[in-house]
Amino acid sequence: MKLTSIEIKNFRLLHDVKIKLDDNITAIVGKNNSGKTSLTEIFRIFLSKNKQFEYSDFSLKSNFEFCKLFQKYKTNNDPDKKEFLWNELNMSIPKIQLFLTVQYDDADNWENITKFLTNLDDKNEFVVLCEYAPKSTEKFLVELCSPEKKKSLELLQTNEYYECKIRPYSEFEETSNLSISELNALINSKFIYAQRAVDDSNSPTNSKKLSDVFHKQFNDQHEKASSAASEELITALDTANTEIEEKLKTFFQTFTIKFGEFGFPGLGKEGVMLKSELKSDHLFKDNVRLFHNIDGNHLPEKYSGLGYSNLIYILAQLIAFYSEIENKNALNLIFIEEPEAHMHPQMQMVFIQKINDFLKTMGINCQIVFTTHSSHILSNTKLESIRYFIKNAYVSSVKDLSKLSAEPSQKVFLQQYLTLGRCDLFFADKAILIEGVVERILLPVFMKKIDQDLTKQYITTVEVGGAHAHLFKNLLAFLELKALIITDIDSVHPKSRKACKTGESDAKSCNQTIENLMHGESIIQALLNIKPEQKIIEIKYVQKIENDSIEHVSLACLAYQTKGGRSFEEEFILNNIEYIIKYNKQLHGIKPAVKKNFNTPELIKKYAYEVSHKIKKTDFAFDLLNVSQDEWKVPTYIEEGLLWLAK
Repeated sequence: MKLTSIEIKNFRLLHDVKIKLDDNITAIVGKNNSGKTSLTEIFRIFLSKNKQFEYSDFSLKSNFEFCKLFQKYKTNNDPDKKEFLWNELNMSIPKIQLFLTVQYDDADNWENITKFLTNLDDKNEFVVLCEYAPKSTEKFLVELCSPEKKKSLELLQTNEYYECKIRPYSEFEETSNLSISELNALINSKFIYAQRAVDDSNSPTNSKKLSDVFHKQFNDQHEKASSAASEELITALDTANTEIEEKLKTFFQTFTIKFGEFGFPGLGKEGVMLKSELKSDHLFKDNVRLFHNIDGNHLPEKYSGLGYSNLIYILAQLIAFYSEIENKNALNLIFIEEPEAHMHPQMQMVFIQKINDFLKTMGINCQIVFTTHSSHILSNTKLESIRYFIKNAYVSSVKDLSKLSAEPSQKVFLQQYLTLGRCDLFFADKAILIEGVVERILLPVFMKKIDQDLTKQYITTVEVGGAHAHLFKNLLAFLELKALIITDIDSVHPKSRKACKTGESDAKSCNQTIENLMHGESIIQALLNIKPEQKIIEIKYVQKIENDSIEHVSLACLAYQTKGGRSFEEEFILNNIEYIIKYNKQLHGIKPAVKKNFNTPELIKKYAYEVSHKIKKTDFAFDLLNVSQDEWKVPTYIEEGLLWLAK
């Protein structure tokens, strides 16, 4: 049995979203405050018997709708339209809703499934509706209008008028409400939250997280009649109590005798004794700790580091989940929040695969939904299983990367590229796509020189080469990321296709990114005549969904050489003639390339092309960091692009 899709309405930032779940692992990513945690929370509240919604859980758009309905109810005094009005209000009053589409087969537990089937359900699929809805819409609105009630919805305790309801969903027939117990029988769930302080040995709050997990697992096993191991542990505790009591009796004999001799009025002749009450909760809470056996040395938990402790905590929770559930093949959901807490990058990269293998070894058929801010974890996650949460104004939308229907070759390229660990695009506010190592080394300096605010923004840099930036178009549009694409004009002879100066007659650009983004234009002179504002491109990607389509749009600015250079190095030289003359001998990256005098403006302009082809690129970049950094200027094309990005 699998949960194939989720639809959420009116809950916090998730006003109206639909999320397709992967059969195994679904990654929930996005910037802070984009609604990722809300996905976990709506499940936690609906699947729990002791959790409740609050008014603040309604989306902001729902708040506006509440106010509109309230005013409509107050101002409508037409008795002939009363019944129509109530029907309308009942239909449109905000409800927090969670639609669960479940797929099943003949091997699943029919006793739990049949309660959720309707007469019109398609074969092997049904929908469960969990909603937080009014007990009575009329009573709710009447109470709001009563004189003693304040007219502010924020002050209204909605739990007086709202309740959680669970039922099979059908558009065409009425269905009866079911209990939370029946929903819990259908869905086994586990929530593993981000751990900020795992090891209690160093914690002043003495949180004992692992102790709580082990104690709960013991209680769960003890409740099962077949658990002989728990009975043995209890017997051992009873034996220990008896032995301790004998020792206490001897050790405190003086106290018990003298207490009886005290003769306080009204005390009588009662005697006292000390008993040992070593119980399982005391055992796990205060007296059991996890140690590591390293070459016969037993080292406490704190010596392993917080990342390792966090991993142990997650594994302990998974093992506890295994012992809790009766049917290992049921609909089992595990929510893991930010598993990367305290883990080093290498541990993060293998985490998801290791967890998946671990669950298969345990024989649990389950789906994992995890939220993360870790690009390392995403690098080992399939592109198709990533769901990207993006916030616009007061609501969030969800982008399903399994629907990123680029050309197969492009999808393979993107997956391979993301596997190399370049997943920062999913968490950034803006992106800069660059050609190579020189731009990557110098870009932080460029940003600092052009606009200090750029260094404070969450901008990710992606090294894509000159021939591949356009392959990121669909992804940039899909993520709605503002992007600056810095590339080389790459002039060549039109016939021989060999590199040449930009000023040569009929020279063309061989840069595929420029040709793709400039609508096929490749003539160098034409490219040099394009105005800066014409290099700002609206990138669109149309996503086909059944009979509908969604258009995703982002803005990109294309930046290439405009002052006669073919490459970054040549353009830099032409933009910094005085700097090159002044520090010629100190620029070690240039020295091997210079066989003639390179110390006058005329010579620099004449030989910039030849010199730039022989420069040791990385050495040149480090020269610019170390030799009078304040005196050189950022090439014009990069400056224009960064100023646009800073807006």
